[in-house]
Parts: sequence; C-alpha cells; structure tokens
Amino acid sequence: MRRAVLVGLVVAVIVGVGLADVGQGGGSNGSAGSLDGGVASASGVGLSPSGAESSAWFCAGGTGAGGNAQATLVLTNPTPRAVTGTVTSMAAGTTVPAGTTAPASGGRMSMSVVVPGRSQIGVVPAPGVSAAAVASTIVFDGGGLGATQVVSGPLGVSTAPCASRTASQWYFADGSTAGNNSLKLSLFNPSRTTAVVNVSFVSAGNGVLAPPAYQGIDVPGDSLVVENIGDHVRNDPDVASMVASLSGAVVAAELESSGQAGNGGPSVVLGAVAPAMTWSFGQNTNVSGADTEFHLFNPGSKTARVTLQIGLQNGAAEPLVIRVPAMSLVNFDAASVTRIPGNTAFSATFVSGAGVGIVVDRSLTSPGGAGAPQWGEVAGVPGGSEHWLLPTAYGTSRGISSLSVVDLNRGAVSVQLSAITSGGPVPVAGFGHRRVLPGVPLIVSPTAGSPVGTTPLELVSSGPVAVEVDATPVGNPGVAVIPALPLP
Repeated sequence: MRRAVLVGLVVAVIVGVGLADVGQGGGSNGSAGSLDGGVASASGVGLSPSGAESSAWFCAGGTGAGGNAQATLVLTNPTPRAVTGTVTSMAAGTTVPAGTTAPASGGRMSMSVVVPGRSQIGVVPAPGVSAAAVASTIVFDGGGLGATQVVSGPLGVSTAPCASRTASQWYFADGSTAGNNSLKLSLFNPSRTTAVVNVSFVSAGNGVLAPPAYQGIDVPGDSLVVENIGDHVRNDPDVASMVASLSGAVVAAELESSGQAGNGGPSVVLGAVAPAMTWSFGQNTNVSGADTEFHLFNPGSKTARVTLQIGLQNGAAEPLVIRVPAMSLVNFDAASVTRIPGNTAFSATFVSGAGVGIVVDRSLTSPGGAGAPQWGEVAGVPGGSEHWLLPTAYGTSRGISSLSVVDLNRGAVSVQLSAITSGGPVPVAGFGHRRVLPGVPLIVSPTAGSPVGTTPLELVSSGPVAVEVDATPVGNPGVAVIPALPLP
C-alpha cells in the first residue's frame, strides 16, 4: 500500500530541508496575525450572492455507475426559496445512451433539477454511463447554492467541492503512481471554445518532469479529457501536478485510488487555482498503527519558509519551520515530531512567509481492520472565512460527524453554529456561541443527536476561521472529509 512505500522517503526529505524551532512561545503566541479570507481566490470555490440571477458549478473527477468512483452531486440550498437548475453531464470517450433521464448525443445529457429552499438533494450525473469518467456543469436560476461531489466504490467514499469557476492554472500538492496506485487527471472544458493546456509535475525524488505527451493537450469545448498520469510518470510515490492553459480555461480534478478493498481508499481532489500563504487542517490525530502526512508543494521560484502552527486543546506545542525549496515537494510525517502527542487531536496550520505561496494537502491511513475507506487524501483550507456553509454527507457516507474550527487571528473569535431548517436557521442546541482561541482548536466530537454531518449547517464567526468536517465512521479522523464552502 502507498504509505509503506513512503516511510523512508519522508524521513529523508525532512532531514534534508532542516526542521527547526521557531523562536516564539506556545501555540497561541505562534499565530501569524489575522489571515484574511482568500479561500475562493485560491481554491476556486465560492458561493455567489443569494440575490444573483444565476450561478454555476463545475464538477469533475468521478465516474459513471459502473466505475470505481461513482459520482453523486450534492446540491445544498441555504436560501429560503426553491431554485431550479440544469445539470449537463458528459463522459470521457463514451456516448451516453438515450432513454435514461433525457436524450443524449455526443456524450452529453441534461436534466432539470429543483432544490427546495433550505434543503439538500443528491443527483446522479449521466446515469446511463457505465464506467467512464464523467463531468458536469450545474447552472442554477439564482445564487447562493453550493455543490460538492461524492465518489463511491469498492474502496470506499471521498468528497470534494465542485469548482465555481474555470481557471488557467491548477495545482495539486501530491499524488502517487507507485505500486497499485492509480492517479488520473480530469481536464474539463465547459466552454464552447477549445482550450490547450500543458501538464507538468514535480516529484519528491525526481525533480521537475514535463512528459512530451502532456504538453499541448487539446481540450475541445464541452468536453472532458482524462489523462492516466501513471502512463508517463511511472512508479513515483509522491508527485505534485501543475496544469497551465496556453489558451482557454478548464477545471482540473485528480482521482487517486490507493490499495485494494479492505486496505485502501479513493480520493477525489479539486486542484487549487493559485498558491496561498496559509493552509489549515482542523483535526489530525497520530493514531497508533496509522499515518498522518502533509505534502508541501512550492511551485514558485523562491524558497518558502513555512511555519507549522500546532494547535492543541490542552497545553501548547512550539511551532516548527519547514523550508521548501523552489519548485519542489516536501513530505512531513507528523508522527516523526515528538512535540505532537500521539492519539491526541491537533490542528495544523502552515503559514508561508515573504509572499511565497505554496499548496498543501494531507494523506491519512487508518489502523488495520478499520472500516472503508482506510486511506484518504484531502486539500487543506487556504486562508479563512467568517461565513461557512457545511453540507452533509450523502448516501451511505451520511452519519454524525466531527467538526473542527481553527482561529486564524491574533485574538479570540466568537463562533455560532446554526442548522438550516425549513423555518430558517436554528442555533444548534448545546453549541451556542463558542469562543475559539488562536492555537486552541475547537473540536466537536460526534455525539448522539448532533446535526453535524446529517443536517446542512451555517457557521458564522467574528473573524476568519478554517473549518473541517470529518465524516464517520472511519478509523482515523480526516480520512474522509466533507468540504465546507465559504459563503459571501
């Protein structure tokens, strides 16, 4: 399995870049000051204002009903009015047969949807597709709605946000083609004009790679092109990806399958549209018999000096400095750092200085015998927001989940959590207004009757915070994350 391949590499890389203490006090004193929003600008994900006449989302990375990552689109409407929309889906290299939900030609099909006010629905895109990769455009006759994508298969489930815009640049901090891992890149062009893109890679062990087969890729309008990265970047345990448009704009997502049923997992990851100064992961635990690893990718021309701020609910941990050279990928094994206690939840916030942007994600494994998925990879939260929409999980992955909130300010913030109900937002019983301190993450564990993960929620804070919802049941928190969406 993938994590076994990485053990030696992770230790070597950390020693090579030099891991040093930051000359500051405990967790709360290690705050880098108020870190502004920037979530939508770096992630390409953000809800339009509820008063907008229309809005759109773009989803890629999943497969049809017979594939190993069967896609379901989760549409969440926190506004009081019902909103109609159209879901147009297409398959890569496959024509969707007519006679499913709507006539189809050229691999495209459309269906009308209605999302009632203050509710959430699930939509299976292109139900006539068997195993091919699929992508969808969702156009709503109004604003304020969010879209995420759940993929499920023999290895388990994974969830990622859909993109609220196309972009000319996309970045992925990590992926693996080693062993029996599969890494596929979806390039989705929802416009009517052809896009031309270059795809290059940065390997933790082999440096910069630009296979000729991935240069000048034509992505026609209204089409989906899927590249199997392992065809030209072979047996590489850690590789970051960069997508750059020579003309036009696309949406890029990666689908990685690791291990096998009972000992692996799928991960669908939407790329970042830009590097960011700050990346947060609200809940991480060095569970015995499992692995927690962070992947720091610097696509720029200058070395990044990255401060890792470790947040503990009890006590404090000194920050660390990780130096990430230009155009390189560094792996950080949390279990190798003694100041991070084992079997204890902690938050991890990576802050890059001197204006050098980075991209960070996290991969986790579960102890042996844990339920599916046993492995998962997820992008961090770039920056923070004062207003978040928390969709639920969907289908078999729905269950009471945990919630974590990280304060990105120098001082404390007040946080309120409300359930989105047919009668309007209702404060969550027992939560009220919580005070969150820098360096002390708020972690709400799953308890009977909690609406986290089962009811759409709205979180409002007095300052920018990063939010993570960890789906259950899993053997290690963070293996499956329900993405929170920043609200305007």
